[in-house]
Formats: sequence, C-alpha cells, structure tokens
Amino acid sequence: MKTFSLVAMLLSLLLVSSCQNPFHPPLRDLSSHEILNSSPEEVLRNLERAYKEKNINIFKALLHPDFRFELLSSEVNQIGVDVDGDHVNDSWWGYDKEVEFTTNMFYHGSTDGLYPVADKIDLRLQIPPQDNWQADPEVGHESWIIIPCNFDLILSYNSMNTSYVANGVARFYLRKDEGRWSIAIWRDESLL
Repeated sequence: MKTFSLVAMLLSLLLVSSCQNPFHPPLRDLSSHEILNSSPEEVLRNLERAYKEKNINIFKALLHPDFRFELLSSEVNQIGVDVDGDHVNDSWWGYDKEVEFTTNMFYHGSTDGLYPVADKIDLRLQIPPQDNWQADPEVGHESWIIIPCNFDLILSYNSMNTSYVANGVARFYLRKDEGRWSIAIWRDESLL
C-alpha cells in the first residue's frame, strides 16, 4: 500500500507539473533593439523613439557620418555656432556638434545651462504620405528623399510643473547607403 501511495503521489506531481494552460502560453519577447533604418519612415519613427527614450545610441544610428543640421538665416545670431573658427556664427553644424547638443539635452540639460534635464522629451513628427515626399534635385543626390514634417518638441519638467514647447517645420534629407537609410541633412524651417 505504501508503494502504491508513493507511486500515485509521484504520478500526481508529474501530471500537475506537466499541465499547461493553453489560454496562457509563456510570453516571449520577439522585439528587436536593432536599428535597421530600412525605410525613410522607419528612420523618422526611430528619431521619435530616440527622443522619447532619451537614447543617444539610437539617435547616432540615425545620422549619416556627413550629417548637417541647418538653420534659417534669421536664427543664426540666436542659436548658430562658429563651426569653422572664424568667430562668426554659421548657419549649420555637423555630426559631432549635433551629437553633443543632443547628449546634453538627453542627459545634462541645455548647453547654455538655462534648462535642466527634462523629465520627459516627446518629439512628434507629422510624417506626410509618401506621395508628398520629394526627390532631392541636387546633383549627386539623385537617390536622396526629402520629407517635410511638421513637428512638436515638448520638454516636460516635473519639478517646475512646466513644459517647453517648440514647433514648426523640419525638412529631412534622407539618403540610402548599403541598404540603410540615414538623415544626411536636418533643415529647421521653423521660426523661433
């Protein structure tokens, strides 16, 4: 009888441990953290993601090594930087300066020290339908795509119970190299 009870208990344990609920299968994370940039729209969605997550590595993966950020000429005196060392603010800056500015925004606050690190950053791009995208007419840019987007950039500060909002139009020049798209030029066409 003892042997029968022991065998019955072992079978019961085996049966209970082998049961699975078919309505609650184990969860598996199939998402990927790899930035593929397989389409212009994916690049811009990843740009929103980089800002939301404050992830400088995602941000850098979106920019072409020859990246340029371009300002309106009316903004040069306010936010332009001296790129070429001639003591005159220029209307553009390159990859390194853009990564520096964005790193500051994500992790240290504004470069000028006026704003602390935002608790939340939200970049919202209104990506137009593909019919409204343009081919870049410049010689040598035949495979580039230009996508004009209205945008809202919202920096939220919980401790101050306030937000800083910038909005306007950004024109993104995207190029494809070795199967991956990247932002070659980000032209800010909004007025301060």
